[in-house]
Parts: sequence; C-alpha cells; structure tokens
Amino acid sequence: MTAKRLLEVESKFLFKPSLIATLEANQGTPAFNRLEALGTHSFTDTYYDYRNTLSKNGIWLRQRKDRQSTILEAKVRISGDFARSTFDEMTDRKMITDLIRPHLPQFNEGKENFGLDLLAEFTTTRQDYKADDRFAIVLDYTDFGHSVGEVELMAEDEATAHAEIDSFMAQYPWFFQKGNGKTEGKLAAYFRVHGIDTSI
Repeated sequence: MTAKRLLEVESKFLFKPSLIATLEANQGTPAFNRLEALGTHSFTDTYYDYRNTLSKNGIWLRQRKDRQSTILEAKVRISGDFARSTFDEMTDRKMITDLIRPHLPQFNEGKENFGLDLLAEFTTTRQDYKADDRFAIVLDYTDFGHSVGEVELMAEDEATAHAEIDSFMAQYPWFFQKGNGKTEGKLAAYFRVHGIDTSI
C-alpha cells in the first residue's frame, strides 16, 4: 500500500514584534508547554509563471536560494486561500515537469526554470520555532517591509490538521492575536505593493 503524501497545512497570523522577547523567554500567559527557538536564516524566493497561467491554477513555481543551496520547487494549493491553506510541495524536477506540462505545453523543459517569466522576487528573514513538540511557528520579515507569521503542520489529513492548528492557536491568544487587521501572505503583499494584477 502506497503511503499518502504529507501535505503542508498552515495558518497565517499577524504578530507584534514587541512580543518576540516574551515569546523567546516563553513567559506569555499561558506559557507554551514547550518552546524551542531554532534560529534565524534568510533566503531569496524567485517565482516564475507565464501570463499567470500557473498561479490561476493554484500552482506556484519558485526557486529558493539560501547560503547552502538553491532548490526549485512547486507548491500546489489543495484548498484554502493566502491566509489559511493546504499545499502539496514537490522538489523532484520530473514531478514538477509533469505538473506544469498540461498547463503550459509550450514550456521549455531543458531551460533553467523552464524558460518562464519572472513573477516575483524577494528576500525573507525567518525566525523558526517549534512549539509543544509538534507545531512549527515561523515569523517572516521581507525586504519590501511586510511581516507575517505562520503555524504549520505536515499531515496527511488536512481537516484534522487545521482543527489542531486552530485549537493550538486558541490556547495562546496573547501571541496569536486575531485583531482587526487582515492577515496577508508574503506573495499577496508583494503583488499589492508592486501593483501586480494576478487575477487570483
């Protein structure tokens, strides 16, 4: 029996930089059952498309580059939106090729990034944490002035994972504050700041 692929299930949130010190000291009320700070790193994401064909079909093709590596990967939105979503991620070039071929039959398989157009490019500085032994918390700061947090789980069952993320965030309202602001992902913010119409 073939094992199910793990999906990336995530929920974005707004955060206050003034609470980072409290987070890292794990002195919020209530405190996390367990919190591990995993460090800070930076990476540059370059997204590719052709006339928004991939993005309109929920596919994001990107190259992520940091100090150690450069990886081409595709993210396929299974459900949700920019704030609360489930993605299937792949880094195998053949799988990526098979994914985008039906949408872009004219793409050049032999060219770097398949010869597609640049859609977006920005650098992110990320702080990583692991909370309560299961939940990944990331705090992202982009080079165009946008910041956003995410809680992530890798899971086979997206509905269960979303429910678990919702329950987890509800336990710590001092940090995962709902507020009145609209939670906006990095790409959505990039498109807004740069006036890019993606029709999504």
